[in-house]
Amino acid sequence: GGDSDKAWRTVCIFPALLGFITAYCVIKFTDDSPKGNYSKLKKKKQMGDTNMAKSFCDATLDFNTWLLFVQYACCFGVEITMNNAAALYFKDRFLLTTEAAAAIASIFGWMNLF
Repeated sequence: GGDSDKAWRTVCIFPALLGFITAYCVIKFTDDSPKGNYSKLKKKKQMGDTNMAKSFCDATLDFNTWLLFVQYACCFGVEITMNNAAALYFKDRFLLTTEAAAAIASIFGWMNLF
């Protein structure tokens, strides 16, 4: 039912709400590490203070970090290309409207979340 010209604007509300709810649940109900929350570990002297800049530099200089970065960039590029090509393919091959073709093609994007 609604106006398809406004639908693309309102469709962003659900992912945003889902993101905020997920963020709240992660902050409220999960631990920072398998040993517990960092603040409690620091109070018990089971964990020392860490330097954020040093940790960041260590991660950026690690070969595995760059390998994962390149692999993810390639996979994400292929995924975006596939999603765009799928919408055009469904529109041309099955004579669907742009909205219907995009909705069906978006299923591939949703599949990657799970």
